[in-house]
Amino acid sequence: MKKILLSLAVLVSAFVTAKAQTADEIIAKYITAIGGADKWSKVQSIKIEGQVEVQGIAIPYTMQGIHMKGTRIDAEFQGNKIIDIVTPDKGWSQNPLAGKASLDPISADELKSKVDDLDIQDAFLDYKAKGSSVEFLGKDEEDGNEYFKIKLTTKNSNEKTYFFDIKTSLIYKIEGIVKQQGQEIKSSVKYLDYQTTDFGIKMAFKQDQGMMMMVTKKVTVNAPIDAAIFKAN
Repeated sequence: MKKILLSLAVLVSAFVTAKAQTADEIIAKYITAIGGADKWSKVQSIKIEGQVEVQGIAIPYTMQGIHMKGTRIDAEFQGNKIIDIVTPDKGWSQNPLAGKASLDPISADELKSKVDDLDIQDAFLDYKAKGSSVEFLGKDEEDGNEYFKIKLTTKNSNEKTYFFDIKTSLIYKIEGIVKQQGQEIKSSVKYLDYQTTDFGIKMAFKQDQGMMMMVTKKVTVNAPIDAAIFKAN
């Protein structure tokens, strides 16, 4: 009996190890596909200019971020200024269209769900050193294509499921939970139109969020960004 149990334990251990290796192999191919670890590790700041397209309306926006220090999104629609700021220990938001006319602090739960976005390099780059873990969930099929599924759990206990295109190794879709105004909302975002930036990294220039599309027009890497923009004035 002991030999049978030992053999079973060895088989289970080998299965778990194989799954981990498969996840790491998929991640390694993905990092290569988006430009490589060397280039992404040199990304210290980023500025993205684009527009949100919803119901035939285009709303320009700008996202600025300094790696692990702060991110800020600014948009304006019909005179209404929309602002979202996240830092490691505080966050603020303003959206008159949602009844938030002033720049007010966000809740601890909302900050927890957003703080991982301060990693502007990539969530999978050196994920173990960042305190994250991954779980291989097998394959899935959508729109006639096959995808590998990997669940990423960050050190902040945020979980997202990533769909990697088997053919291109790029992320096709991310599913997760976002917290807004005290509510948990299921999120599903498709990443489309991958392009290589002047810095040599590859990014999705379109994010299909169902009711709206975020379209990137310009990406600037490592340009000076004043950290003062991450403070609520």
